Amino acid sequence: MRQAELPPLPRAPGVYLFKRGDEVRYVGKAKNLRARVTSYFHAVGKPAEIAAEADRLEFIVTRDEVEALLLEANLIKAHRPFHNILLKDDKHYPFLKLTHEPFPMLQVVRRVKDDGARYWGPFPNAGAVRRIKAFIDRTFPLRKNSGSPMRKRKTPCLNHAMGRCLAPCAGLADPEAYARVVRQVERVLSGEVDRLIEELTAEMQAAARDLHFERAAAIRDTIRSLKAFFATEQQAVLGPRENLDFLGLARAGGYAAVQLFQLRSGRILGRVARFVEGVDAASDRELIEAFLRDYYLEASPLPRTILLPLELADAATLEAALTRRAGHRVRLKVPKRGEKRKLLELARKNAEAALETEMARLERKGDHPALKSLAEVLGLGARPWRIEGVDVSTLFGEATVAAVVVFEGGRPKKGEYRRMRIRANPGHADDYAAIEEAVRRRFTGRLASLPVPDLLLIDGGLGQVRAAAAGLVASGLRVPLVGLAKREEVLVTPEGRRIQLPLDHPGLRLLIHVRDEAHRFGVRYNRERRGRKVLKSLFEGIPGIGERRRQALAEAFPTLKALREASLEELARVPGMNRPAAERLKRALEERRAPGA
Repeated sequence: MRQAELPPLPRAPGVYLFKRGDEVRYVGKAKNLRARVTSYFHAVGKPAEIAAEADRLEFIVTRDEVEALLLEANLIKAHRPFHNILLKDDKHYPFLKLTHEPFPMLQVVRRVKDDGARYWGPFPNAGAVRRIKAFIDRTFPLRKNSGSPMRKRKTPCLNHAMGRCLAPCAGLADPEAYARVVRQVERVLSGEVDRLIEELTAEMQAAARDLHFERAAAIRDTIRSLKAFFATEQQAVLGPRENLDFLGLARAGGYAAVQLFQLRSGRILGRVARFVEGVDAASDRELIEAFLRDYYLEASPLPRTILLPLELADAATLEAALTRRAGHRVRLKVPKRGEKRKLLELARKNAEAALETEMARLERKGDHPALKSLAEVLGLGARPWRIEGVDVSTLFGEATVAAVVVFEGGRPKKGEYRRMRIRANPGHADDYAAIEEAVRRRFTGRLASLPVPDLLLIDGGLGQVRAAAAGLVASGLRVPLVGLAKREEVLVTPEGRRIQLPLDHPGLRLLIHVRDEAHRFGVRYNRERRGRKVLKSLFEGIPGIGERRRQALAEAFPTLKALREASLEELARVPGMNRPAAERLKRALEERRAPGA
């Protein structure tokens, strides 16, 4: 789409929709529609991409920025455009609904309607909301099974006989007493438990003074139930004893998670995590704004304070929109120190944990986030399901070996790890020749029967990568190849291209894991070989320890330390050994102290 193809745009607040055919590709809001939309045609990056792929634009003028924000949120939920940040949550979280009737009842619902009822939520899961409802059903005598709207009954149900319902359906409830119960339930759901307990305590004491002991006992039981339930739900009292929400953000490459905690009277009442992917180009501010738009324009009731980890450019508009929805002032704050800053740190750590959990879930499904991101970064045609890492290990050219490790689906496949002795330039530390030989033998020797990897990773920079490329040429294969330079953690291609990724990028983290595993496996084999060489020289001159017994001992005890710590019985059990030979070996070990022993 070209700028000349735009419809006449007013200098007014509103919402705009970039469309391709009938598909909405992006929804945005603006204080000035003309200025905002035309800026897409002079920008670079994502805005330019959105404008280039659209073939038409629609817009809706609103009365102010707040109305534009609310409309934008509704349109994004309705159309789920490709280029908008979409928090991963197609399901509807449960809410608790107190119906709008003379005698309200409490229900679990999954949609908020404009029906005059009061809603609380969304709750993080059905288990949490049902635990709270079950507690309220046991503790407060609201009606439970007479439907909404309420159906009349001739006789009350069993709940009335158990003291769990005032039976308004049978005409037995006093409206004033029922209204008092409703207010108590509202206090509980709004997080004002401490205040409710104080009021109930005063009522209990008054009832006792007036010699209404049965009523005092009933109130006492309610207080005990409240204390027991909320002590179980949340033991620790955190930070300020006020009602607020606080948010944390965690990112890993194109993946992110936002974690919300609801703090009511110093207790965590609930928490919600939302996951989003494909946000490499999105800023932290855009992610937080997307969460606020997606969650708080549906949640109820809203707290008076929401703690954020960073300042937002459009904070004033968001505050106005939330205030209009809540019916009271809602403030967005970014604390710099003190208890509230510690709450944000708690939310950040939990966001990191939520992100790790989600990425692990994707991994178990065979959709490892790192594989997808590596395919994009390296320009591969498909996700590199099988990745092999190659590393060479030597000590001044002595006992040079190569290690080949295998990862499938982002996980090590240790049964297919392989190692080899390097024959090139014995006694000389020629890293390039060793890598060329290792790669060539991997694809032409006995290891050629293993599946060909989707990506080959070399531990090293451009020189090592080009040596590996020469090994691939010699083997007649074409395999995607990349190197990972130490310290800088930069990806290097055979063409000399250097790719610097953030350290938290899932693809880079996976490649570091592969590289480190190949290094560990190779170093261990190099030490084994050098240890065997020391052992071989140690065995020389011991009567009765010939070549066969030397090899058997070296296989059973690959290090000198293991050999010296072995008991006489363990030495005698080695194939080809007997007790007299084991005794001679034990005496020789005590007499001869090898270097580094």
